Amino acid sequence: MSPEPAAKRASSGGGQAVAFAGDRLSNLPDGLLHAVMSFLPAPQVVRTSVLSRRWRDLWRSTPCISIEERDFEITTGSGAGGGLDEREERWRKFEDFTTNLLLFHDNVASLDKFLLYASATRACALRLRDLDRWVRRGIKYCPQVIEIIISSCPRIQFPHMGASSSRLKSLHLYGFYLNNQFAELLCSGCPVLEDLVLRSCVKGFQEIKSRTLKKLVVDSCRSLSGDPVVIVAPRVAYLQLGISYGCYSNGISIYETASLVKASIHLLCLGETFNLKCQQRLLGNLCNVPNLELSGFDAMAMLVEESVKFPIFSNLQTLSLEQCLLDKCELNTKLDALFKMPLVWRSLPCSAACFQ
Repeated sequence: MSPEPAAKRASSGGGQAVAFAGDRLSNLPDGLLHAVMSFLPAPQVVRTSVLSRRWRDLWRSTPCISIEERDFEITTGSGAGGGLDEREERWRKFEDFTTNLLLFHDNVASLDKFLLYASATRACALRLRDLDRWVRRGIKYCPQVIEIIISSCPRIQFPHMGASSSRLKSLHLYGFYLNNQFAELLCSGCPVLEDLVLRSCVKGFQEIKSRTLKKLVVDSCRSLSGDPVVIVAPRVAYLQLGISYGCYSNGISIYETASLVKASIHLLCLGETFNLKCQQRLLGNLCNVPNLELSGFDAMAMLVEESVKFPIFSNLQTLSLEQCLLDKCELNTKLDALFKMPLVWRSLPCSAACFQ
């Protein structure tokens, strides 16, 4: 006798067997479900919760919250158009969803990651208050990773984290105003912070000091003070600086660079507001780095009449230059710094932009 078909066996077992076979998803462990949900945008996480009765409240304890306004078609796709009333309705839905998601998240469950991408204009004071409230609510869950990109005018101030920073390992911020409290947070309030990225922020302080950072990126940030910027981060292995127009006109000083493996310095202003003296001082601070990328530097910052005046890059292994030198002759005959690094001279990875 041939085996009974599986479908027939299931039906012969009655409705209970069919129900059991149809609800296998409910038996998946919460840890696995949370891992899957961590890759999903917040709206999909909530929608996934309706697939099983046991999952109904699972979204409240997910370890990752990822909120993006583009999921509500506010600034991209079809949502970028439409009349004022239509755009306001989309924002209202976005605000209602985000507020409830953050408000009803399980207070006991700390977050592994909190991501928020949103924007507001000067004409939308209510939106600015919404953004500020969401940021404050999100960091209260003590996330290990925070990534917040906010395009707003005026910028909102990053709030005081207090005890919420005890687990923080990675902090990426775009478009914030950062006051002296933030500098104090970096110095003593983040005991395990290793990764800090600041882009298009306005800083109300001059010193970035941390004993735990291993990666530091400061890109197109503006300082409200005219004093030189000071960076003291003895454990940083990777440093990236993007210096745009009007930024750091009095220079940047970097101390305790023994752990630095790679530095990438981009003068987006092409030296127009970051003068020759500032460039030379910065290069002198980086004389121990093994791997160095320079972009937009004035050739005279590296060309000196007497090579003894230029710091010896004794550890340098690779040097990348973009938009730094005027012609090949200048590279071959005047770049005194390179004569102090013969290994680099034989394997210098310059792009065509070097010789503009």
